[in-house]
Amino acid sequence: MKMFLRGKWGRKYAARTGISVQYPKYTILLLTFALALCLAVGAVPVFPAVEARAQAFYPGGSLPQIAKRINQLIYPTFGNPSIRPRGSELVIEWDWRLSVTGSPRPELHDVGEPSDWEVWVTTSLAANRQNYNGSVTGSAENPPLEWYRYDGPSYGTYAHPVHTVTNTRALPVKEVRRGASERWPEIFGQRSFEVDHIVVEIPASLPLDLYDLHVSCVSPQVVPAFRVTDSQPHALQVIEKYSKDLKIVQITDTHVYGQEIKNGLNLDYTGFELREPRPGTPARADYSCVGWPGFPLDKDKDGKSNEGAMYLQEELQAINLIDPDFVVFTGDCCFGSVDFNTWPQKTLLWGEVSGDMGTEYRFEYTWWYDELLALNVPVFCVPGNHDSYCWDGHVREHDDGQEIWQDLFGPLYYSWDYGEMSFLAVNGMDWDKMDADGPEPFVPEHPDPILWPLAKALFPELGQEWVDRNGFLVDGWKVLLPVKAVSPHKWHAQVRGGGDTWEWQPWPWGPDPEGDGFSGQLAWLEGELRRANLEGKALKGVFMHFDPLWPPGSPPEAWQHTKQFGLIDVPAGEGEGSQALMYLLRKYEVSFVASGHEHRDAVSRIDWAPYGGSPGQLVSINTTASEPPVDGESMLMDRTSEDYAGYRLICIEDAKLDEWGFAGANGDPDRKWSIPGWEGLEVGNGQVNHYSLYRSKRPVIQWMEQEDSADPDYLRPDIVNGEGAFSRRLPLNESGPFEDVTCKVKNTLQQPGAALNLSDCRIEFPMKRLSGGRYYAVQNGEILEQYDTDGGERMVVVLADVEGGSTLPVRVCVGGTDKSGPVVEKAKIDGGARVTGDLEVELNLRAHDQGAGLMDFRVSNNPHFAGAEWIPCRDGEQVNMTWRLSAGGYGLRRVYVQFRDAAMPGNVTGITLTIRYQPGFSPGGAKI
Repeated sequence: MKMFLRGKWGRKYAARTGISVQYPKYTILLLTFALALCLAVGAVPVFPAVEARAQAFYPGGSLPQIAKRINQLIYPTFGNPSIRPRGSELVIEWDWRLSVTGSPRPELHDVGEPSDWEVWVTTSLAANRQNYNGSVTGSAENPPLEWYRYDGPSYGTYAHPVHTVTNTRALPVKEVRRGASERWPEIFGQRSFEVDHIVVEIPASLPLDLYDLHVSCVSPQVVPAFRVTDSQPHALQVIEKYSKDLKIVQITDTHVYGQEIKNGLNLDYTGFELREPRPGTPARADYSCVGWPGFPLDKDKDGKSNEGAMYLQEELQAINLIDPDFVVFTGDCCFGSVDFNTWPQKTLLWGEVSGDMGTEYRFEYTWWYDELLALNVPVFCVPGNHDSYCWDGHVREHDDGQEIWQDLFGPLYYSWDYGEMSFLAVNGMDWDKMDADGPEPFVPEHPDPILWPLAKALFPELGQEWVDRNGFLVDGWKVLLPVKAVSPHKWHAQVRGGGDTWEWQPWPWGPDPEGDGFSGQLAWLEGELRRANLEGKALKGVFMHFDPLWPPGSPPEAWQHTKQFGLIDVPAGEGEGSQALMYLLRKYEVSFVASGHEHRDAVSRIDWAPYGGSPGQLVSINTTASEPPVDGESMLMDRTSEDYAGYRLICIEDAKLDEWGFAGANGDPDRKWSIPGWEGLEVGNGQVNHYSLYRSKRPVIQWMEQEDSADPDYLRPDIVNGEGAFSRRLPLNESGPFEDVTCKVKNTLQQPGAALNLSDCRIEFPMKRLSGGRYYAVQNGEILEQYDTDGGERMVVVLADVEGGSTLPVRVCVGGTDKSGPVVEKAKIDGGARVTGDLEVELNLRAHDQGAGLMDFRVSNNPHFAGAEWIPCRDGEQVNMTWRLSAGGYGLRRVYVQFRDAAMPGNVTGITLTIRYQPGFSPGGAKI
């Protein structure tokens, strides 16, 4: 995929970190006026003092067992998946002890045979499938399943996936061993903690798709308690082969936050549009008669309430169509700071808030997890500051954001390879639990001598020595009401391990420790980079939440302290490791580091020299948030900003960083701008993108049906059987299947400095199975693969190129009738050898079909092809595969091959290959 870009840097925006922003003094005066009004109406809440209790890491995790998504199957996972070619091996990691040292587990000899395990995959469904029901009675100590269930009905802006076809395929188990984790650097990776490694084969017949992974212990040698089954959704992506060309989508700072908890006042403090509560959120008091929003909430006014994070759903469906090789999420999935639920209290307006259902973290995390299941591509997840707070100092039950992360997604830092390239996820919130929780009394540093006393007079709790600080946000467009927000002691970056302290100095930095001076995460990072170099990786990329370089030549903003409401200096940063991290990235010649956190686009560069030996540069890419922004300069949130919500496409060609953004209308040479999520947003021309655009416009890439109302505040048109939609009702396999289906893909991004030409967009068409030799053809695209599903449909997978500013109708329909078999162009054993001394040989096969097109082939040592699987292949492309001849002594061996085309039923052409097996024969010896 190529992006044709122009543009220039507009004005600099204040970083949106934690819940703090910087504001001009006139805004502070508005704030104090608003707070005074609240005080006058008796809306000031009273917060009880809470004693801190710092806790060490709890390996059992923060979530109740019923809510955990990572249990025995710890790799691959939803947030740390595996991308493997057909015909390769996958090493699964299995933890019997649920990360708790000393828990019982079976002996390896009782579970160490391949026959002791069953492993299979099922097709992942790209759907919003969530059904949270908070009305069911329970407690945080004994929660019901309904509080965390994620397999409910589809919902949201895209209520249906394209199809619900699910295929099941077995993965043969080849080996079982035990040892330290190779995928979790912390916890499971400790030498004293062993996990089981289950080696399975990815069958060559497996369709190219994303799969849920299922693992079951069936050993008769263990007690029933150990004969368990565990699974991970969206854990395995099966590809044809690794490529040197990659499309990577980076999405960051989604900040799903909904009004999840019961409270007396139906409060909507954020003012963010296109975000409704998740389905099943308990009803609350309805104050719509006095101007506050009603409940259930229908923010987009389409007649459907509680649709969740609609902006995220629209972005994910566009990403599905782009079909990147993988997605990387770089942190801040939730908000995690406002917490009505964990403060038992009574207020005049809020009513009783008793904390009966657990903490906000639990619901935001599980909500985001379920929203992300709408992706149809693998996603690697990296935590941010909002994901990493440790609220164990002021709640009844232990709640730690990073532990919940490990319960749901995977390790906090890790690496993965893709062919000749290596990628690393770095945890920038590498703080002690006490820092993440903020147990020290809050003592302001250098407060404003006028405004700070005024603020304390209005809100005395601001000046109290709270374990956790209290901040207040006011949305003047809705109701002038204070909202308690909790912020931890530290929420800017730190990467520990014997690197630099905050005493920042200009480059070049420090002595070269030669790998002996680092520990912790920095030592792991250097070890992975050194491994990548030794293995000859052509490209190395890093993903993390915080930008480690911006601005170049000075301490990075994401590591510094900040200000709270422009009043006081907040010691949120000055952590370790900014220069040590950059030193390692330059020394090992990392091509790029992609980050988020700042909610704006920025690109900066620095030479690898003097640490690296090549003349290249490290490119630091900072990406805008996916949530619609508000103006970070205004306490009253005037809903306007030059920046916009979106995501970034990073393109790699021939294992080299090639493209990462748009230049914008003003021609920015760094091409910093991301893909805007919605049409009509101005890219890099210095203009303000008003908030109404998110309500009145559709996604920049449209291809799924979507309904909307004619409400004057939300004039977004319907997308049903028109531009940017399927011609048939979704899901296609449930309303059909059909013989003729068109999907109109609308790409609106064609403007000065921001033209996006989409290539290889992937669309799946589950079609009706034909007869009489008829076959399917595609208009305005090409068929990537066809196969028969478990439900009897013919799945036609199509790739299409959609230029910016165009609407492309991609049609799958009957292409004709074909009753002739494929033509075999080449069929040899070992390149045409007549004799072999080894039962393991190589088959060289190639065929084509001028009618329906070649679909697959199969091979057998038996003329009846008993147990042989059909393996996908392409017209005119040679297949070289390893094959084992039938056992026995000296003599002639026959190999039977069949090619099949895509007609229905398929036309088959067979051929028999022969070779003489002579034990001990070598090609350089005498020939028979």
